Amino acid sequence: MSGEMVVGILQANLGGEPVENALKISSMVRNGFKRADIILTPEYSMANPFRFNDPRGFYEKSEAIGESRFLSILEKTARETGSLILTHFIEKTSTPPKTRSSSVLITPDGERRWVYSKIHLFNAYGFRESDFFEEGSQISVSLNVKGFAVRVAICYDLRFPELFRLYAWEGADVVLLHAGWVKGYLKEGQLDFLARARAHENTLYLVVSNQVGELFTGGSGLYSPLGYKIYDLGFSEKYVEVSIERDEIALARKLIPVVEQSRAKWSIREKRERVG
Repeated sequence: MSGEMVVGILQANLGGEPVENALKISSMVRNGFKRADIILTPEYSMANPFRFNDPRGFYEKSEAIGESRFLSILEKTARETGSLILTHFIEKTSTPPKTRSSSVLITPDGERRWVYSKIHLFNAYGFRESDFFEEGSQISVSLNVKGFAVRVAICYDLRFPELFRLYAWEGADVVLLHAGWVKGYLKEGQLDFLARARAHENTLYLVVSNQVGELFTGGSGLYSPLGYKIYDLGFSEKYVEVSIERDEIALARKLIPVVEQSRAKWSIREKRERVG
Protein backbone atom coordinates (compact mmCIF):
# COMPACT_ATOMS: atom_id res chain seq x y z
CA MET A 1 0.00 0.00 0.00
CA SER A 2 1.46 3.33 -1.09
CA GLY A 3 2.03 6.09 1.44
CA GLU A 4 1.49 8.93 -1.05
CA MET A 5 -0.99 9.95 -3.72
CA VAL A 6 -0.39 12.93 -6.00
CA VAL A 7 -3.42 14.91 -7.19
CA GLY A 8 -3.38 17.43 -10.02
CA ILE A 9 -5.76 20.35 -9.38
CA LEU A 10 -6.98 22.40 -12.32
CA GLN A 11 -8.42 25.87 -11.74
CA ALA A 12 -9.73 27.60 -14.86
CA ASN A 13 -12.35 29.88 -16.38
CA LEU A 14 -14.27 27.59 -18.73
CA GLY A 15 -17.08 28.57 -21.10
CA GLY A 16 -20.07 27.06 -22.83
CA GLU A 17 -18.41 25.04 -25.61
CA PRO A 18 -17.37 21.48 -24.62
CA VAL A 19 -14.65 20.98 -27.25
CA GLU A 20 -13.03 24.35 -26.53
CA ASN A 21 -13.10 23.59 -22.81
CA ALA A 22 -11.56 20.14 -23.30
CA LEU A 23 -8.75 21.59 -25.42
CA LYS A 24 -8.05 24.24 -22.79
CA ILE A 25 -8.00 21.68 -19.97
CA SER A 26 -5.67 19.42 -21.94
CA SER A 27 -3.29 22.28 -22.73
CA MET A 28 -3.09 23.40 -19.10
CA VAL A 29 -2.48 19.85 -17.89
CA ARG A 30 0.23 19.14 -20.48
CA ASN A 31 2.04 22.38 -19.64
CA GLY A 32 2.10 21.68 -15.91
CA PHE A 33 2.05 17.90 -15.57
CA LYS A 34 4.79 16.24 -13.51
CA ARG A 35 3.63 13.04 -11.84
CA ALA A 36 -0.03 13.20 -10.78
CA ASP A 37 -1.81 9.92 -10.12
CA ILE A 38 -5.20 11.57 -10.69
CA ILE A 39 -6.20 14.96 -12.11
CA LEU A 40 -9.31 16.80 -10.88
CA THR A 41 -11.19 19.38 -12.97
CA PRO A 42 -13.83 21.93 -11.83
CA GLU A 43 -17.58 21.71 -11.98
CA TYR A 44 -18.96 22.80 -15.36
CA SER A 45 -15.71 21.76 -17.05
CA MET A 46 -17.72 20.68 -20.07
CA ALA A 47 -20.22 23.57 -20.16
CA ASN A 48 -21.62 26.14 -17.74
CA PRO A 49 -25.44 26.11 -17.59
CA PHE A 50 -25.61 29.70 -16.41
CA ARG A 51 -24.25 30.86 -19.76
CA PHE A 52 -27.49 29.61 -21.32
CA ASN A 53 -30.85 31.38 -21.06
CA ASP A 54 -32.77 28.30 -22.11
CA PRO A 55 -32.29 24.78 -20.64
CA ARG A 56 -33.04 23.37 -24.09
CA GLY A 57 -29.96 25.09 -25.52
CA PHE A 58 -27.88 23.68 -22.68
CA TYR A 59 -29.28 20.19 -23.28
CA GLU A 60 -27.86 20.34 -26.79
CA LYS A 61 -24.35 20.49 -25.26
CA SER A 62 -24.86 17.27 -23.27
CA GLU A 63 -23.43 13.94 -24.44
CA ALA A 64 -23.62 10.25 -23.66
CA ILE A 65 -20.49 9.03 -21.89
CA GLY A 66 -19.62 6.49 -24.58
CA GLU A 67 -20.06 8.91 -27.47
CA SER A 68 -18.53 12.09 -26.04
CA ARG A 69 -16.12 14.27 -28.06
CA PHE A 70 -15.32 16.13 -24.84
CA LEU A 71 -14.18 12.92 -23.15
CA SER A 72 -12.28 11.79 -26.25
CA ILE A 73 -10.01 14.83 -26.02
CA LEU A 74 -9.36 14.28 -22.31
CA GLU A 75 -8.83 10.57 -22.98
CA LYS A 76 -5.87 11.45 -25.19
CA THR A 77 -4.41 13.57 -22.38
CA ALA A 78 -4.85 10.73 -19.89
CA ARG A 79 -3.03 8.39 -22.26
CA GLU A 80 -0.15 10.84 -22.84
CA THR A 81 0.36 11.58 -19.13
CA GLY A 82 -0.40 8.10 -17.78
CA SER A 83 -2.70 9.72 -15.22
CA LEU A 84 -6.33 9.22 -14.30
CA ILE A 85 -8.54 12.22 -15.04
CA LEU A 86 -11.70 12.87 -13.02
CA THR A 87 -13.81 15.40 -14.87
CA HIS A 88 -17.19 17.00 -14.40
CA PHE A 89 -19.49 15.98 -17.24
CA ILE A 90 -22.88 17.08 -18.61
CA GLU A 91 -24.55 13.73 -19.15
CA LYS A 92 -27.38 13.38 -21.68
CA THR A 93 -30.64 11.91 -20.42
CA SER A 94 -33.78 10.61 -22.11
CA THR A 95 -35.84 13.35 -20.42
CA PRO A 96 -34.91 16.64 -22.13
CA PRO A 97 -34.28 19.41 -21.31
CA LYS A 98 -32.87 17.92 -18.09
CA THR A 99 -29.32 16.55 -18.08
CA ARG A 100 -27.25 15.04 -15.25
CA SER A 101 -24.41 16.80 -13.45
CA SER A 102 -21.97 13.89 -13.33
CA SER A 103 -18.39 12.95 -12.53
CA VAL A 104 -16.59 10.64 -14.97
CA LEU A 105 -13.24 8.89 -14.55
CA ILE A 106 -11.01 8.54 -17.60
CA THR A 107 -8.15 6.04 -17.45
CA PRO A 108 -4.90 6.02 -19.47
CA ASP A 109 -6.06 2.87 -21.28
CA GLY A 110 -9.24 4.55 -22.52
CA GLU A 111 -11.85 3.39 -20.02
CA ARG A 112 -14.62 5.88 -19.22
CA ARG A 113 -16.33 5.22 -15.92
CA TRP A 114 -19.33 6.95 -14.39
CA VAL A 115 -18.52 7.78 -10.77
CA TYR A 116 -21.25 10.07 -9.40
CA SER A 117 -24.19 12.31 -10.30
CA LYS A 118 -24.85 15.35 -8.13
CA ILE A 119 -27.44 14.70 -5.42
CA HIS A 120 -27.87 18.22 -4.05
CA LEU A 121 -28.73 20.67 -6.83
CA PHE A 122 -27.87 24.35 -6.36
CA ASN A 123 -31.25 26.02 -5.88
CA ALA A 124 -30.02 28.95 -3.81
CA TYR A 125 -28.76 32.53 -4.09
CA GLY A 126 -31.12 33.07 -7.02
CA PHE A 127 -29.78 30.12 -9.05
CA ARG A 128 -31.84 27.07 -10.05
CA GLU A 129 -29.79 24.09 -11.17
CA SER A 130 -32.97 22.01 -11.15
CA ASP A 131 -34.02 23.84 -14.33
CA PHE A 132 -31.08 22.14 -16.06
CA PHE A 133 -30.35 18.92 -14.15
CA GLU A 134 -31.98 15.83 -12.71
CA GLU A 135 -31.01 14.98 -9.15
CA GLY A 136 -28.62 12.09 -8.66
CA SER A 137 -29.87 9.17 -6.58
CA GLN A 138 -26.66 7.39 -5.50
CA ILE A 139 -23.56 8.30 -3.54
CA SER A 140 -20.30 8.08 -5.43
CA VAL A 141 -18.54 4.83 -6.10
CA SER A 142 -15.31 4.31 -4.16
CA LEU A 143 -12.17 4.65 -6.26
CA ASN A 144 -8.92 2.95 -5.31
CA VAL A 145 -6.06 5.30 -6.22
CA LYS A 146 -2.62 4.16 -5.03
CA GLY A 147 -4.33 2.31 -2.17
CA PHE A 148 -6.31 5.36 -1.01
CA ALA A 149 -10.12 5.12 -0.84
CA VAL A 150 -11.43 8.10 -2.83
CA ARG A 151 -14.98 9.44 -3.01
CA VAL A 152 -16.45 12.29 -5.06
CA ALA A 153 -18.77 15.24 -4.40
CA ILE A 154 -19.89 18.20 -6.49
CA CYS A 155 -19.97 21.81 -5.26
CA TYR A 156 -23.26 22.39 -3.35
CA ASP A 157 -22.84 18.92 -1.80
CA LEU A 158 -20.25 20.58 0.45
CA ARG A 159 -23.06 22.16 2.48
CA PHE A 160 -24.46 18.75 3.45
CA PRO A 161 -22.22 17.17 6.14
CA GLU A 162 -24.19 13.93 6.24
CA LEU A 163 -22.87 12.94 2.80
CA PHE A 164 -19.27 13.37 3.90
CA ARG A 165 -19.88 11.52 7.17
CA LEU A 166 -21.35 8.63 5.21
CA TYR A 167 -18.22 8.57 3.05
CA ALA A 168 -16.10 8.54 6.21
CA TRP A 169 -18.15 5.71 7.75
CA GLU A 170 -17.55 3.73 4.56
CA GLY A 171 -13.79 4.19 4.81
CA ALA A 172 -12.98 7.21 2.63
CA ASP A 173 -9.47 8.66 2.93
CA VAL A 174 -9.96 11.43 0.36
CA VAL A 175 -12.90 13.31 -1.15
CA LEU A 176 -12.44 15.05 -4.50
CA LEU A 177 -14.80 18.01 -5.01
CA HIS A 178 -15.66 19.50 -8.40
CA ALA A 179 -16.71 23.10 -7.70
CA GLY A 180 -18.28 26.00 -9.53
CA TRP A 181 -18.60 28.14 -6.40
CA VAL A 182 -20.35 31.33 -7.47
CA LYS A 183 -19.33 34.73 -6.16
CA GLY A 184 -21.46 36.55 -3.59
CA TYR A 185 -21.39 38.13 -0.16
CA LEU A 186 -18.88 36.20 2.00
CA LYS A 187 -19.00 33.29 -0.46
CA GLU A 188 -15.20 32.88 -0.64
CA GLY A 189 -15.07 32.50 3.12
CA GLN A 190 -17.96 30.06 3.12
CA LEU A 191 -16.18 27.76 0.68
CA ASP A 192 -13.08 27.81 2.84
CA PHE A 193 -14.67 27.17 6.23
CA LEU A 194 -17.04 24.52 4.90
CA ALA A 195 -14.14 22.69 3.25
CA ARG A 196 -12.08 22.90 6.43
CA ALA A 197 -14.99 21.56 8.45
CA ARG A 198 -15.80 18.65 6.12
CA ALA A 199 -12.13 17.60 6.07
CA HIS A 200 -11.55 17.90 9.81
CA GLU A 201 -14.82 16.49 11.14
CA ASN A 202 -14.24 13.36 9.04
CA THR A 203 -10.42 13.24 9.35
CA LEU A 204 -9.89 12.94 5.62
CA TYR A 205 -8.27 14.96 2.86
CA LEU A 206 -10.50 17.20 0.76
CA VAL A 207 -9.34 18.39 -2.66
CA VAL A 208 -11.25 21.28 -4.27
CA SER A 209 -11.06 22.16 -7.97
CA ASN A 210 -13.01 25.39 -8.55
CA GLN A 211 -13.55 27.72 -11.47
CA VAL A 212 -12.41 31.36 -11.61
CA GLY A 213 -13.51 34.36 -13.65
CA GLU A 214 -16.44 36.73 -13.59
CA LEU A 215 -18.84 34.29 -11.92
CA PHE A 216 -16.71 32.05 -9.68
CA THR A 217 -14.58 32.57 -6.57
CA GLY A 218 -11.47 30.47 -7.27
CA GLY A 219 -9.65 29.42 -4.12
CA SER A 220 -9.18 25.79 -5.14
CA GLY A 221 -6.85 23.82 -2.91
CA LEU A 222 -5.96 20.95 -0.62
CA TYR A 223 -7.38 20.58 2.91
CA SER A 224 -5.78 18.30 5.51
CA PRO A 225 -7.51 15.82 7.84
CA LEU A 226 -6.80 18.29 10.67
CA GLY A 227 -8.65 21.05 8.85
CA TYR A 228 -5.75 23.11 7.55
CA LYS A 229 -5.60 24.47 4.03
CA ILE A 230 -2.27 23.12 2.85
CA TYR A 231 -2.31 24.66 -0.62
CA ASP A 232 -4.37 27.55 -2.06
CA LEU A 233 -4.49 28.20 -5.81
CA GLY A 234 -5.64 31.79 -5.30
CA PHE A 235 -7.66 33.54 -7.98
CA SER A 236 -5.88 32.86 -11.28
CA GLU A 237 -5.97 30.04 -13.80
CA LYS A 238 -3.40 27.38 -12.99
CA TYR A 239 -2.62 23.69 -12.70
CA VAL A 240 -0.73 22.41 -9.66
CA GLU A 241 0.07 19.02 -8.14
CA VAL A 242 -0.26 18.28 -4.43
CA SER A 243 0.69 15.30 -2.28
CA ILE A 244 -1.64 13.37 0.01
CA GLU A 245 0.14 11.49 2.80
CA ARG A 246 -1.23 8.38 4.49
CA ASP A 247 0.69 9.22 7.67
CA GLU A 248 -1.26 12.48 8.01
CA ILE A 249 -4.56 10.61 7.87
CA ALA A 250 -3.37 8.13 10.50
CA LEU A 251 -2.16 10.94 12.76
CA ALA A 252 -5.45 12.82 12.57
CA ARG A 253 -7.47 9.70 13.32
CA LYS A 254 -5.27 8.90 16.28
CA LEU A 255 -5.51 12.42 17.72
CA ILE A 256 -9.24 12.86 17.18
CA PRO A 257 -11.10 9.60 16.43
CA VAL A 258 -14.43 11.31 15.76
CA VAL A 259 -15.54 8.99 12.97
CA GLU A 260 -14.93 5.93 15.12
CA GLN A 261 -16.74 7.56 18.05
CA SER A 262 -19.73 8.84 16.08
CA ARG A 263 -23.00 6.96 16.03
CA ALA A 264 -23.91 5.39 12.73
CA LYS A 265 -27.57 5.33 13.68
CA TRP A 266 -29.29 7.98 15.72
CA SER A 267 -32.50 9.94 15.90
CA ILE A 268 -33.75 13.13 17.48
CA ARG A 269 -36.92 12.82 19.48
CA GLU A 270 -38.71 16.02 20.28
CA LYS A 271 -40.23 16.10 23.75
CA ARG A 272 -43.37 18.20 24.07
CA GLU A 273 -45.06 18.95 27.34
CA ARG A 274 -48.80 19.36 27.29
CA VAL A 275 -49.92 22.70 28.65
CA GLY A 276 -53.32 23.17 30.31
